[in-house]
Amino acid sequence: MRIVFPDGAACVQRPEDLEPLHRLGSVTFYQEVPRDKAELIARLQEAEAVILDYSVLDAEVLQQCPRLKFVCFLGIGYANYVDVAAATQRGITVAYTPDYGATSVAEYTLGLILALTRHIPAAHASMQAGEWQPGRFQGIELRDKVLGIVGLGPIGMEVARLGAGIGMRLLAWTRRAAPERQRYGLTFTSLEALFSQADIVTLHLAYTPETHGLVSRALLARMRPGTYLINTARARLVDTVALAELLHQGHLAGAALDVHEEEPPPAAYVFRELPNVLLTPHIGFNTREAGSNMLRIAIATLEAYLRGERLHVVNPP
Repeated sequence: MRIVFPDGAACVQRPEDLEPLHRLGSVTFYQEVPRDKAELIARLQEAEAVILDYSVLDAEVLQQCPRLKFVCFLGIGYANYVDVAAATQRGITVAYTPDYGATSVAEYTLGLILALTRHIPAAHASMQAGEWQPGRFQGIELRDKVLGIVGLGPIGMEVARLGAGIGMRLLAWTRRAAPERQRYGLTFTSLEALFSQADIVTLHLAYTPETHGLVSRALLARMRPGTYLINTARARLVDTVALAELLHQGHLAGAALDVHEEEPPPAAYVFRELPNVLLTPHIGFNTREAGSNMLRIAIATLEAYLRGERLHVVNPP
């Protein structure tokens, strides 16, 4: 089997990390992202299995890959990068790597909350500029504040555990309010109540057609003055135009955004102009531990496929 990594993969740190795949077939690993769609197609011409990082496999690309039978997306948001319907039509199995980095993303979320509410990046920049203005950076304590968690998958549950650990009160909204999720003092509520009552709202939903724009202007407007929004999930969950306006008006105290509608964002990116926004380049998942888990799960999906089994497969047989 010809296995291709067409756009690198941060989870591959050493050549020996690929040894399990060499036992399954020949492996071609491209270090750099392809310059354009034509170069991506050229890299995939002979591929039978693809381990995909951030390139887009749309219907046009898939049509140019006559031998392709299997794709595993490295991460959770496969719908943003693989045209699953087109792949299904062509008999291509699409898998992904769930639950590889819940702890990493949850810890990063807590880090963003602390950085935002205690003005840590702004204070650092001030010191780097030679200033001494301790009175400028008054923050808030998180103990007894209300943390609103939207989405209670593995990441949301881990955020709940961390929030409870520092004494926050927890509200949650989930599409599946199973009894086993009601831990750490969580209180389930409606989206409207969560956005109205939380001091900090953090998003941990998968992006699907059903969740597109779920965090609407109306929901954002329900947030009380002086509150915060954290997004380490997907940018398209949120009405970003409304979010930018509410931040510009000062209605929201701040936002921390690790995900963006375009990655990398364009030069004229409205959130870069807002001093109450903390931006990071989609790195919430990026730890050594999560990378190791991600690659291990990806290899397991391909091994299962070769045995005639379906592991983390997202399209129908």
